[in-house]
Amino acid sequence: MIKKGIQFTVLVFITYLLQATVASHVAIAGVAPNFAIAVIAAVSIALGRKYTFVISLAVGYMLEIMLPALDYIYLILYPVCAMLGALFFADKSERRMEEERSTGKKALRLPAHVRTMLCALLSILVFETVNLLYVYLSGIRPDMGHYGRALISAAYTTLLAGLLQFPIRRWFGIHRLKKAPEIS
Repeated sequence: MIKKGIQFTVLVFITYLLQATVASHVAIAGVAPNFAIAVIAAVSIALGRKYTFVISLAVGYMLEIMLPALDYIYLILYPVCAMLGALFFADKSERRMEEERSTGKKALRLPAHVRTMLCALLSILVFETVNLLYVYLSGIRPDMGHYGRALISAAYTTLLAGLLQFPIRRWFGIHRLKKAPEIS
């Protein structure tokens, strides 16, 4: 448990450093990826909702302190985006799955790797929508350039989440379990 806590704390700081320093250097077409949302999406699927909330709050808080853009926007927006993604795509508890089976609900069970990318896509779309809304409310009429950069950011962050999920899952020891042999 202590090892997992230390790993998680290190991941929080690595996420902050990636977002604060590396993101601007790996920009494509002038659009930097959102490393924080990509890592948060991977954590959301790999570790669950509690860890998602903690990492999104911690990274949002550090970004708010060190890179202030708008008053409290990172502090509010990262946890909201992360929890929306976790709400739809994080693993359900055994109890909840049993309740759904007993009521006869058909649940679509996507692989974790696909859900990670969908979680990142939903989170970054919410993030970019709020940013575009802020631009509009500031008196600037968004044009195709704004929308194009938002879409590039969404695609870039989603692909980044797809790549970063593998080392994160491996680091936390989350592997695909082998099927148990059938007993005849």
